[in-house]
Amino acid sequence: MDKWLRNPNVVKVIALLLGILLWAVVQLDQKSPTESRFTTIKDRMIYDVQVQPIYDESKFEIVSIDPPSVLIRAEGRESALNKISTSNYEIVLDLTNARKGENRLPLIARNFPSGLDVTVIPSYATVVLDEKQEKEVPVQVNVIGTPAPGLVAGQPVVKPARVLVRLPSSHMEESLVVKAEINIDGAQAAVSKQVKLVVLDAEGKELDFAINPAVVDVEVPVTQPFKRMPLQLKIVGEPPSGFSVSSFQPSIDNVTVYGPQDLLNTLDFYEGPQVNLNGLTGDQNLTLDIPLRARVAQLDPARLEIAVKIVRSGQKMLENVPIMIIGQNNVYETTIANPESGTIDIEVEAAPSILEKLKPQDVLAIVDVSNLPPGSHTIPVTINLPQFVKKLSPDITAEVVISPKTEQR
Repeated sequence: MDKWLRNPNVVKVIALLLGILLWAVVQLDQKSPTESRFTTIKDRMIYDVQVQPIYDESKFEIVSIDPPSVLIRAEGRESALNKISTSNYEIVLDLTNARKGENRLPLIARNFPSGLDVTVIPSYATVVLDEKQEKEVPVQVNVIGTPAPGLVAGQPVVKPARVLVRLPSSHMEESLVVKAEINIDGAQAAVSKQVKLVVLDAEGKELDFAINPAVVDVEVPVTQPFKRMPLQLKIVGEPPSGFSVSSFQPSIDNVTVYGPQDLLNTLDFYEGPQVNLNGLTGDQNLTLDIPLRARVAQLDPARLEIAVKIVRSGQKMLENVPIMIIGQNNVYETTIANPESGTIDIEVEAAPSILEKLKPQDVLAIVDVSNLPPGSHTIPVTINLPQFVKKLSPDITAEVVISPKTEQR
């Protein structure tokens, strides 16, 4: 080996080979980046990528986007292409400066890995916007279920009773319903809940419109069965002679009665408290409790006020008041023998404002011939006067004759 290395020609050959090898290495190193760039660049097509609009949802409603999805062409090294993740990238349509109506805007590719050349096909989209407005709509409550046996649900109370619905201007004239739903199944007392509202169209389809407020307070009373009916007051006594009632004003005319349904079915009116006017010579403001009758659980309201106005009386003669016969037998004929006219005159006392309107036909003069045999009879005449009118005339009688009917041939 040493002998070879000492030979000048061998050394020259080895030097020449080393030089050629170094030259080759340099040339290969210079060419490798260019060759690598051409051999590793690839592209990838991503289909049906949804367009993501960015806009003020409280101000605008999107009517249409064309196209709603696009094609993406990504070009770059394979290592960069492999980093593409569907959970990261997006195609954005920025509507920040858009206006009501039609807008044509560029599509923007976001969140793709660096080093990629991304092309959106098509690169523009056309969007139609409608401006939103507010409409006040009443809240309707849908009560689901039934309360415990023997109880009934009352009228729901909702607060607030009206809400604002934000909707596109094109829907402003449509018939909308805002509903709150509450379940009272098996309830033994009033049910109070906060309920989320929904907007429905005329066909009952739910609409995705914003509601303010979106939640309301709903209360459904749960009570025994109830019935609203007239309140009957029993007036006893009267002011002394020379004084009369000119005005009698109770604060209520009707009352809600709570109790078993079978009891309510028998009631057409409710018997209220007794009002005693005996001896009154001046105005009175009365406050009276309404009594709970048998089996009645509750009354609403439970008391009433009565304003009674007392004035000096006036007097009036009602002439030719006809006498009415009741209780006649179909087999007999009954006639009034005395007074022959079949009428009477009655002197009455009342407040001047009442007397001014009082007429003879407002008074009933009655004789009752029930169970009387044929013949002549003297019978007291019962006088029925309007309320707060007093009779001054002494007791009156009438003579009646009862006889068999004459057969007609």
